[in-house]
Amino acid sequence: MNGAPLVQMELRVKNAIVAGAIVAVTATPLRDPTGAVTGAIALLRDVTQQRNLEQQLAQSQKMEAIGQLAGGVAHDFNNLLTVIVGCSELALEGFATIDARRDNVVEVLAAARHATLLTQQLLAFSRKQVVQARPLQLNDVVVGMNNMLRRLIGSHIQLSTVLRPELSLVLADQSQLEQVVLNLVVNARDAMSDGGVLRVETEEDSLSESVAEQLGVRPGRYVVLTVTDTGLGMSEETRQRLFEPFFTTKEVGKGTGLGLSQVYGFAKQSGGTATVASTVGRGTAITLYLPRTQELPAPSTAPMKAEAAPRRAGTVLVVEDSPEVAEVATAYFQQLGYMVKQVATANEALELLAKDAKIDLVFSDILMPGGMNGLELGHAIRRRYPAMPVLLATGYSDSVRDAVEQGFIVLQKPFDLAALEQALREARTPKVEPAPGIAG
Repeated sequence: MNGAPLVQMELRVKNAIVAGAIVAVTATPLRDPTGAVTGAIALLRDVTQQRNLEQQLAQSQKMEAIGQLAGGVAHDFNNLLTVIVGCSELALEGFATIDARRDNVVEVLAAARHATLLTQQLLAFSRKQVVQARPLQLNDVVVGMNNMLRRLIGSHIQLSTVLRPELSLVLADQSQLEQVVLNLVVNARDAMSDGGVLRVETEEDSLSESVAEQLGVRPGRYVVLTVTDTGLGMSEETRQRLFEPFFTTKEVGKGTGLGLSQVYGFAKQSGGTATVASTVGRGTAITLYLPRTQELPAPSTAPMKAEAAPRRAGTVLVVEDSPEVAEVATAYFQQLGYMVKQVATANEALELLAKDAKIDLVFSDILMPGGMNGLELGHAIRRRYPAMPVLLATGYSDSVRDAVEQGFIVLQKPFDLAALEQALREARTPKVEPAPGIAG
């Protein structure tokens, strides 16, 4: 080889047989004794799968990092919104109906509740939203939304639904699943301003280990929802960023960029994923993969008659590291007729409970910095004081699903007086039997 330079490069093959394949080329020239080039030796390797996996891993890591950031922002923002909503509600009590200043407070409260919807979308993307998952039939959800979807897309777009019969059940939160379907349909509608065909399709698919690895999910059987439009389509650059929060190709003021990020977060939190395929000028297909479940729906029961939340004398222990949120919670409880004691940590709560036998209920944030969190505090209280009601609150928490499954009532931040009153009613309702997983 005579020390000849080594040439290394990668080429993307563009022919009808292996279009899109990536080939790594390593080549070196062959020379005769005079140094003239007489030939070359080249090694070609197909590295398509390796590069695709690297790209998918990088995309997954980027989405995970964005999710961590979005979840942290949403958690802090929810604490702020709890204070804004609480103070606004309490301020309304001080104004007469005819007082012009009351309208200003009402506007603040309305804006805070709108902001709450945005934080919920961020929490969905970061997979830290409180969920009430149960076995659902995806076909039933689509059929139940059919009339609303037709009104939503307008007469210039044709809606076609193709639903596979005898579809397996999925384990998901119905309200979030409905919001996901709505987001997908709205996105497809907006891509077809001049009209077209919007197709909603359900099916089942079995993912092999190799395919599941590429999608970032476990191999197995999945229920699949695909929403396809015949609209503008999108470039590869846009497709790569489609599920990022706040990314949008719409005009300013016509979208938050959170709709499809919520779809992605819902899919991931449900144990599945979402993918997108698109061709410029030919349309887009977004596919949602949800793992099927063998769990059967719970039998329906007659709803119990709601009773007014107790407004008798009693003492609530508020465990909250944010002084502002603690003050709002205290004001709410006092409005409901309770005496209130405050501490900032779980350890302080246990110390106070050991000294004070007059506490009737514990209200605790789940996520607290350092030491014991709210869920662990709830378990400790159940072991030591089995009859003590515990109400947990959170802006988000990885332990929410566990808390709900173990019988705790969880109040989503930001909350208002009505939500707190309802959660109190549930927390104080005696349990027929102890929740699983807390014995000992």
